[in-house]
Amino acid sequence: MAREFARNNPDGTLLDFLTEVALVSDADDLDDASGTVSLMTLHTAKGLEYDAVFITGVEEDLIPHRISAGEPGGPAEERRLFYVGVTRARQRLYLTLAMTRAQFGEISVAMPSRFLQEVPAELVDWRQSPGDVNSRGGTQSRALNARRPWGQRRTDDPPALKPKSTAMEKFPNRIPARVRDNGAMELASGDRIRHEDFGEGIVDAVTGEGAKRVAHVRFETAGAKKLLIKIAPIEKL
Repeated sequence: MAREFARNNPDGTLLDFLTEVALVSDADDLDDASGTVSLMTLHTAKGLEYDAVFITGVEEDLIPHRISAGEPGGPAEERRLFYVGVTRARQRLYLTLAMTRAQFGEISVAMPSRFLQEVPAELVDWRQSPGDVNSRGGTQSRALNARRPWGQRRTDDPPALKPKSTAMEKFPNRIPARVRDNGAMELASGDRIRHEDFGEGIVDAVTGEGAKRVAHVRFETAGAKKLLIKIAPIEKL
């Protein structure tokens, strides 16, 4: 881009270049009427509007991000960024969060973002996937509990926040997702495995340690793949 700018603007300065770059975004080329889904960051979404907006991962350590505490503005800047995302929706806004999340080979409990407490309760229709288990072993949604001030959580749902329907009512044949954990699976070179999508294959090597062990597998139809053993949908044959 710098070379192109210098070619088209031989007398341009570095400040001129940075000014032009700041005004250019991939989002400028998005066509909201195309019927396709546009995937972007909250920063990229500034200045844009859509009939329906999905903000995913509305959880602590994501929104606000875990490193925001050491950044200028801190969580307050993250709150402004979240507000930008929320106000991109013209008609419908979907905020999604997980009860557990797999990151870097480790499965951890996900807590609702503190910003959810600031959304007026009468504007929200909470839906929870059936069969989800929270950190206490029950199916009570922490998203609902997050609506209350910290330290005042209860196991009962206030009537105003009871889900109007559940995914199971709409999709009665849906099988609730379960968290996979193959941490105890032992694999070595030469072992045969079956992958839910790739079929059968042979393990060429296993690298890494603990939760970060990676299996290098040659599948009969899908070719060579690298799989994080802890969460990969595989079974040993």
